Amino acid sequence: MNGTILRSVAAAAVGMAVAFALIWLAQYAGSELSPNVYDPASGEILIPAGATAALLVGWFIGTFAGGWLAMRVSGGAGPGWIVAGAVIGASVYRAVTLADSSWIIALGILIPLAAMGAAQRAVNMAAN
Repeated sequence: MNGTILRSVAAAAVGMAVAFALIWLAQYAGSELSPNVYDPASGEILIPAGATAALLVGWFIGTFAGGWLAMRVSGGAGPGWIVAGAVIGASVYRAVTLADSSWIIALGILIPLAAMGAAQRAVNMAAN
């Protein structure tokens, strides 16, 4: 039993590392393709739609890949859902601290849940 728990913990940790690395890559690509613009009139930093779209795509791809990997390594669904929970927590924290719109907060919850559901279906299909 200890080996199973250790394997699940390791799978969740590796899955989170993969998820956050992919999210970071998506954010980096989004900021390179569509950089933030400083508006001197209002003193605000305007974030273009392209950067926001890249972040949303990153949440999906990161959660899917990290969750899929965690489930495949552990042999169970629990570590994958832990990865999804970590992404949800980070996305909500980011949205709240940056005072994003409520729709970003909602998508920060819904996108990782949808990605994890898709990853679980993919793992189940591969097992059958």
